[in-house]
Amino acid sequence: MDTEIVKRIIALLFGGFLGVVFKYWFDYRGMVYKELWTKRYDTYKRLFLLTGIMPQYPEHSKVTYKELFKRSEEMRDWFFEDGGLLLSAKTRNKYFKVQKSIQKVLESASAEKQREITIEYEGIRNLLSQLRRTMADDLMSRNRM
Repeated sequence: MDTEIVKRIIALLFGGFLGVVFKYWFDYRGMVYKELWTKRYDTYKRLFLLTGIMPQYPEHSKVTYKELFKRSEEMRDWFFEDGGLLLSAKTRNKYFKVQKSIQKVLESASAEKQREITIEYEGIRNLLSQLRRTMADDLMSRNRM
């Protein structure tokens, strides 16, 4: 046999093998991503609703510190019962930033639980909005197709 023919046969076999490996790898990644997206959608939907306590339009002017504390607890429960494992790194960081900010606000107003939130409203609302935006990014729900 000619060495050139042997080289071509080996290259063909090696190329075919690499093609199969890459196809399997991409198919596997696609399957995992699809499954992750499906699970994220259901759990992110619940967190999305929880973060709606402080909307921009129209502003919910009657939110009390007590209600904010309760919502923070519900978000904590969501994290450990439903979605904590499904958060992307970016969304996880936003989630913890929201929780830390809420805790700071609650510590400074510990004696005024029934009072409505005024000064801190916009800051917390903005952080909740950022969290919702990163969840939408994870789900690619605001991407153009």
